[in-house]
Amino acid sequence: MRIAVVIPCFNVEHHVDVAVRSIMEQTYDDLDVFAIDDGSTDGTKARLEELERTYAGRFRWTSGPRRGACAARNLGMANTTGEYIQFLDADDAVLTDKLHRQVDLVRATNGPDLVVADFLNVYEDGREEKVVANEGSPWMALVRTQLGTTSSNLFKRSALEAVNGWKEEQASSQDYELMFRMLKSGARVAWDPFVSSLVLKRAQGSISRTGLRDNWIRFIHLRRAMRDHMEHTDPAGHALEIAAADQVIFMAIRVLARHDAHAGLQAFKENLPVGFVPDATSATTPLYSGCYRLIGFSATDRLARYFGRMRDRSI
Repeated sequence: MRIAVVIPCFNVEHHVDVAVRSIMEQTYDDLDVFAIDDGSTDGTKARLEELERTYAGRFRWTSGPRRGACAARNLGMANTTGEYIQFLDADDAVLTDKLHRQVDLVRATNGPDLVVADFLNVYEDGREEKVVANEGSPWMALVRTQLGTTSSNLFKRSALEAVNGWKEEQASSQDYELMFRMLKSGARVAWDPFVSSLVLKRAQGSISRTGLRDNWIRFIHLRRAMRDHMEHTDPAGHALEIAAADQVIFMAIRVLARHDAHAGLQAFKENLPVGFVPDATSATTPLYSGCYRLIGFSATDRLARYFGRMRDRSI
């Protein structure tokens, strides 16, 4: 079984060698490896040229204008062969047995549309954070952002083609938007209960307030679309997932409100049902929940932000 490996690259001259080497050192070798330079302005093209020489006959690449990661992934799909596709962001890496283990799983589970695996977030200061997939209900995993990530998962080509691939205008939450469409079309999921990839969490420098605001709005809208789909198709069968989606939406609204209080309040009014009450969690304390019941979201969140600022100043 051939596996296509698609590697979009943008200004990753210091990372792409590790990504490509992690593929070339796989214990599974029936691979079609293709990288796409997406309008890089640093030394990425020079690194790709060197990698092409190093792995002659095993590694190909192309270059074009800046169009975004999703467009690059779709271009990679169109220029590779293989029943399944490994998408690998060029600042990530996969562990050496990842593809061999997942191919064995595909064969043992009668060709699922999506293989989901755990992964490690690796921060530039050396910290590691294990992110575990929520085995069981794919819809619960989807709404809770526990359905793996781009580099940890393995995608069946025919399932991707059935939903027209990656949505090229999607600026964030790209993999979860894609997997949402796959689940809506009936995609079957298999679970790989091992860490399979390392996701480098690069420092992004100064992120604009507008950028953060828009990312959280997209996150909220996508979870709202997931919830609405489940409510329209099988509200009784998805009762737990629908309730979980509301809690996830609420926590995202709270984060949005820190960046833009007006947008947070508007998102609360537009995306949560009348009578919604947040669960008491480590992020939403019993005190917060009690205040929420008494004075509502807007006033409670203002109080929480105020006391948060007071606490930070006392440290």
